Amino acid sequence: MSPADNDQSEAELLKALLAARDIPCPVCGYNLRAIASINCPECGAKLDLRVGSTDLKLGPWLVAILGLALPLGFVGIYAILLGVTAAIAPSTFSGFAPTLLAVIGVALAISAAYAAVLWRLVRNRRNFWAKPRKAQRRAALLYALIGPGALVLIFVLVSQLNIGL
Repeated sequence: MSPADNDQSEAELLKALLAARDIPCPVCGYNLRAIASINCPECGAKLDLRVGSTDLKLGPWLVAILGLALPLGFVGIYAILLGVTAAIAPSTFSGFAPTLLAVIGVALAISAAYAAVLWRLVRNRRNFWAKPRKAQRRAALLYALIGPGALVLIFVLVSQLNIGL
């Protein structure tokens, strides 16, 4: 069977599915009952036939993503604000420049590490979803616990500066 034949049979299956059912367009919500083509007559979106799962539970996935994204954003913004403050008012940090640069560098390195882990998790999300529920929960808990670790590390480093930020 050639790809063109396969596309043709999928189009016929889709039309047969929609012939007697009220199914809304996933883009605009138009009722697709008895459409003549594989495009939505209202918005023109190309339609295709897919198999989905109702068992996909996103709770652990969202916990894992938020466990990484929230500290990434906070530490990254903190590092940027600390750098901007040091650039605008260098007299505030006189005598602390090498230590301050080290703290900014560590904060940016932590942000980069979190961004890399987050990118990998999003890129390999199907592997995460394929794991058993118990393994998903453990991974999500791990990500949620290591997230605040970056915040604690940054605050300990800044408190060692004794700058009074």
